[in-house]
Amino acid sequence: MSAENAPPNAADPSVEYMGALIHQLRESAGMTLTDLSRVAGVSQGLLSQIERGRGNPAYLTLLKIAKAFNVPVGRFFTQAEESADNRVVRADNRRQLQVTDRGLVYELLTPTMNGELLVLKVRVPSGYSNESVPFNHHRAEECLFVLEGTCFFQVGDDGYTLEAGDSITYQGDQPHWFRVVGDAEAVIIATMTPPVF
Repeated sequence: MSAENAPPNAADPSVEYMGALIHQLRESAGMTLTDLSRVAGVSQGLLSQIERGRGNPAYLTLLKIAKAFNVPVGRFFTQAEESADNRVVRADNRRQLQVTDRGLVYELLTPTMNGELLVLKVRVPSGYSNESVPFNHHRAEECLFVLEGTCFFQVGDDGYTLEAGDSITYQGDQPHWFRVVGDAEAVIIATMTPPVF
């Protein structure tokens, strides 16, 4: 595994940012670690580790924490340096969200998540599948474009195999999941409106 694809660790700024943000959200809500543990259903020890930047939570853990604060998971993207032009996102200054338990790396291609459109670049490792926990919780129109690799997408009762250059569009409140086909990672450009990630 190359250094750029290695999972984040305690020294990774994205992990430290996420921990500091969760701590800030908890204090702003007037919650103790015990309160957050109870509301999110996540152990107090794990929450403490995450807040101190000593661990990157699994995706489902992050979903539980986001739900406890009533914020979208996308709130946990790292902060990029402020740009003089709020229209442009430079390749070396994208906000990221890394999910180590699944090996996913999300990069925000739109400047913020405050507009009507969200565009993400997602690196998905070979062997990935979210079939056991399909999505169906957001009301948004989504379009996924396979930039690299091959993926199988299930939307409702219909299944589709998409290769590089193919795309699929659907309503996000339909049950949907996907898996990477083959031994290579996949790279997907995901767009949704409104941005509910």
